[in-house]
Amino acid sequence: MKKTIVISGANSGIGLAATRHFASGGVRVVMACRSASKAEAARSEVLAQTPKADVIVMALDVSNLDSIRAFSELFGSQVGQWDVLINNAGIVALPLTRNGHGHEMQMATNYLGAFALSGLLLPHANMDEESPARIVNVNSLAHRFGELSVENLNWRAEEYNEWKAYANGKLALMNHTLELNRRLQSLGRNVIALSAHPGFANTNIHKGNVSFEQTGALRKWLRKQGEKIVPDAQDAVRPIIMAAESNPVLGGDYYGPGGFLEIGGKPAKARINKKAHEEAVAGKLWAESERLAGVSYLS
Repeated sequence: MKKTIVISGANSGIGLAATRHFASGGVRVVMACRSASKAEAARSEVLAQTPKADVIVMALDVSNLDSIRAFSELFGSQVGQWDVLINNAGIVALPLTRNGHGHEMQMATNYLGAFALSGLLLPHANMDEESPARIVNVNSLAHRFGELSVENLNWRAEEYNEWKAYANGKLALMNHTLELNRRLQSLGRNVIALSAHPGFANTNIHKGNVSFEQTGALRKWLRKQGEKIVPDAQDAVRPIIMAAESNPVLGGDYYGPGGFLEIGGKPAKARINKKAHEEAVAGKLWAESERLAGVSYLS
């Protein structure tokens, strides 16, 4: 039976590179994207490269809990089963913004959306296969600089810093991934959870973001020179592909580029912030995430 891979944020960058790879290998890919028009344009690109590809576009805004619920219900009725879920959609270093639920936008998009989507799609995981289904959370080098304050996930208790918020959200995602895998295994589910990061990737995730704007001729020149040596999406996606399809991999594994400072290079095991291993914090984070998302599972 053909495998099905769900990829959030699949219309550009790492998500599109992953879609191209899996579609060319005969896997059914569900492109879960916020913009239907951009997703359809990306799907057309994939079909131009692989005309017989089995690629489905479905609407999903991972920063919006109502959208996540609607997607999960539609997936269950129209697709029914998945083998790999890649929580890839993300944003970087936005000025303070909140979604319609009042959640800080980076935490909502980069962590809470993945928490909710994984839980709502879990009943549709293919648990009949000999090898386990996989939840792959796309993380970042930035998680190593994060701090995890479960009481302040929504930035109500201190002055907001967009880069700190990004790092904290990615640390929350890493902590959650390890806890998710522990809970899956303790309950005997034929599903594993693991992570991967792309290192530095020359994608369009920064475009239109004031935090990335370079002022002055020298800074603009330096940025252009840097873009020449930073891996493109097709190269940077390799650790994510390894986590999604390679064997053997284990629940709780973390992959990234194996080169200097994990910026680029051949995929290899990556380094995890020791704070992500704090199980006492993980339990508190899980309970708070269920409260914020209104989604409870594996509790």
